[in-house]
Amino acid sequence: MHSKNISYVSRLDHLRFFAAFLVTVFHFYLGRSEAGYAPQFVKDFVAEGRVGVSLFMVLSGFILTKISYGKEIDYKGFVFNRFIRIYPLYVLVMVIAAFTVPMKVGFVQFLGLMSPFANLAELSTQKFSQVWTIPVEFQFYLIFPFLVAFLSRYGLKYLFGFVLLAVGVRFLMFDTDGTVRETAYWTIVGRIDDFVIGMAAAVIAMRYPKFLSSIPALVISCLCVYAWVVWFAKATGGFYGPTSHENPLWVIYPTIEASVFALFVVSYLNQQWKGSGVVDKVFSYLGEVSYSMYIWHLPLLLMFNKHSEFLPFSHWFANFAVVVFPVIVAVSSLSYYMIERPFFTMRKVYVKTNTRPSVMSEKAPA
Repeated sequence: MHSKNISYVSRLDHLRFFAAFLVTVFHFYLGRSEAGYAPQFVKDFVAEGRVGVSLFMVLSGFILTKISYGKEIDYKGFVFNRFIRIYPLYVLVMVIAAFTVPMKVGFVQFLGLMSPFANLAELSTQKFSQVWTIPVEFQFYLIFPFLVAFLSRYGLKYLFGFVLLAVGVRFLMFDTDGTVRETAYWTIVGRIDDFVIGMAAAVIAMRYPKFLSSIPALVISCLCVYAWVVWFAKATGGFYGPTSHENPLWVIYPTIEASVFALFVVSYLNQQWKGSGVVDKVFSYLGEVSYSMYIWHLPLLLMFNKHSEFLPFSHWFANFAVVVFPVIVAVSSLSYYMIERPFFTMRKVYVKTNTRPSVMSEKAPA
């Protein structure tokens, strides 16, 4: 059930799983007080596992550009494919959230939750609070065909200029309001850097397939991700630090985080070594169900937190690895086969080879 618009690359599924795993283990780790030893450098990174969201969005920009760059896009077909990819499961959990205490929303509010701009609604989907990313993702889908058209016409300098514009907007907001943290983290105004830098990474990876292809390059890219995530958390006091919202680093936070993840993505995908067939299949499968994993993990974690006395181990990660994560994978697998996969048969081919420099007409409008 792979895409009709691109040949399958298993390592992309590996990265999807890694992004979902970061967010999942982060949410389980929050507030854990079980005894047990873990190296401090592991704790420091897990405590910032929210960055898996950035990796997800970088991958979105990367994959869609790899599919569409230099080709003509059928806009309706593209949006339709993206809709059936994410909305069936999203609608299901929003219905569950809407009729679950203490959520219970009115009809108009529910329609707001169903829209691509649901993150503008002042509603807290407590059991699925992480799905704020889905509307942001869809907002990017709505503009992506235009971005890739302008990329085809003007080259990478267009994307770099777009990022500079986004940074400039956030600087203006910070200068005016004294804070830009909420905008940088929760909205398309901040997250657009993830998508656009992911697009740029795809072009670079296609043009230079041996770029960052050595094992040392992969190690360095991993260290860059780790160093940035841990340093930023300490420099700002963490997301919920008492003065975090006043820190000007939030102006460039999306840009730098997207850049280090883009280096990691390109390096991992360009590696020349071949992994174990069994390991590849396991991580590929986990990547396939990663969207369901991302959607269902939070209510499952709330259940485990409520009944934490039944978890058998004293160490939080042992409980996660042996009990919690297998349950999440099982539920996600059921969700994938029952909710996600049946809709995949409806997907359409939305790209065709285009020899022109852009999908836009070369003639000026009449």
